[in-house]
Amino acid sequence: MPLVRIDMHTPLADLRTQMSEAINSALADGWGMPADDLFQIFTLHEQGDLFYSRTFPDADRSDIVFISILAYNGYSPEVKQRGAELIVERLSALGIKRDDILISLYENGDGDWLAPSKEQ
Repeated sequence: MPLVRIDMHTPLADLRTQMSEAINSALADGWGMPADDLFQIFTLHEQGDLFYSRTFPDADRSDIVFISILAYNGYSPEVKQRGAELIVERLSALGIKRDDILISLYENGDGDWLAPSKEQ
């Protein structure tokens, strides 16, 4: 059950629904997780609130979209990279420059999640 946080500037606000679908479908396809495993938080920022390098490492950024993914630690490095690349591909199809996307992944394990099921 990944928890995805997306921080971006307000001019991209109208793309939130499409970005949500792109990110979720990329994780479902890349990681093999259920498509209804959707937990995302979008936070909009005014220009000047997000600081980033325009060039590191070998990039040409005009903006930034920070994507932080908290996930269970059961995914291999190859699976994590495949999911991340699919996120980049699908967001770039929405007009977001590849260089403007930065993805970070945090992992935790058993006992670190609580998602109560509906009461019986």
